[in-house]
Amino acid sequence: MKWALEQAEALGSAVSLYAPGKQNLQHVAQDHPAVHALMQRGVRVTTWRDFGPGSGVVVALWPDERHLLEADECGSTRALVAVTWSPRQTLEWARAKGAVPIGGPRPDISPTRRLDPVVAEAIDGLGILVGQHKTADQRYRAAMAKGLTILRDAGYALDPRALHTHAIGNGWRASNAEKLREVASRINEGRVIRLFADEGVADDAAGVGASVPG
Repeated sequence: MKWALEQAEALGSAVSLYAPGKQNLQHVAQDHPAVHALMQRGVRVTTWRDFGPGSGVVVALWPDERHLLEADECGSTRALVAVTWSPRQTLEWARAKGAVPIGGPRPDISPTRRLDPVVAEAIDGLGILVGQHKTADQRYRAAMAKGLTILRDAGYALDPRALHTHAIGNGWRASNAEKLREVASRINEGRVIRLFADEGVADDAAGVGASVPG
């Protein structure tokens, strides 16, 4: 919490707490005195049911990956601290964003197996078409499927976790990066995903960032 206060002072911003629910804060005086001290200062408290994670220096309390990523990409977040029971829930975020452990046991946040450069370039290109949109509908999901299928058919491995980590570290919205991971898993399992012929989208649209050298 000291780091959050120092960052708030340096940035000229307020500190806000982002918790799963108000019930999670009932026993903080006894169980989490540092969090209680912030609440005693009158910092803003928002929950997952509220619209947005707060603003300024956001202290995300016991977040799951989805809500942590949403807080990270929110335009009102100036800095972000994740307070977790277990680092496993936030490792991909930490690896993708280069987060630095600042307290407690220091988890290994060294990168997972890096993507092949060809795959990384394709995902970055696909991100321009798909990843940065607020909502990836069925057409964009089909674009992901086609791009990943091109890569797989060219002999490149599709590691869903590595794809997801790379995507969230390179401009993809959290929800779209999660769809990318899901689509890659489905393709690896041999499950059929409808492509552009079914969606009424120009077939060459998936060529953005998905072409593979012969």
